[in-house]
Amino acid sequence: MPTYTLFSQVYLDTYNQCYKNIITINILPKGPLRHMLRRVLFYPLSTFKEIDRRRLCGIGLKSIHDDCQLMTTCETPELFSFLLANGYKIDTSITEMLNNSDIINDSKKIICFITYVG
Repeated sequence: MPTYTLFSQVYLDTYNQCYKNIITINILPKGPLRHMLRRVLFYPLSTFKEIDRRRLCGIGLKSIHDDCQLMTTCETPELFSFLLANGYKIDTSITEMLNNSDIINDSKKIICFITYVG
């Protein structure tokens, strides 16, 4: 069974001219979560930062309340309820282990690892 990683990532919303912490996923998942995804273009957060071309695109989750918007970290409780009600297992042990280590040094913060068990 594949395991997916959910992240919190800073996103520049060019339409509303603000920064948001949105929820992204590392790869396309199996199951109902797949229908809640949207490709995201990550604009540079600052004109002083060098652009990493490998990280220009990502996969964002659509908001549970408005599927024209991206899901923000404020919706994490609703996301967890959705995941548990739709056959996903949230792996807290791996999440806790990696969040407490110095291994990950990135602009994204791990929220959790999930597995679709159907």
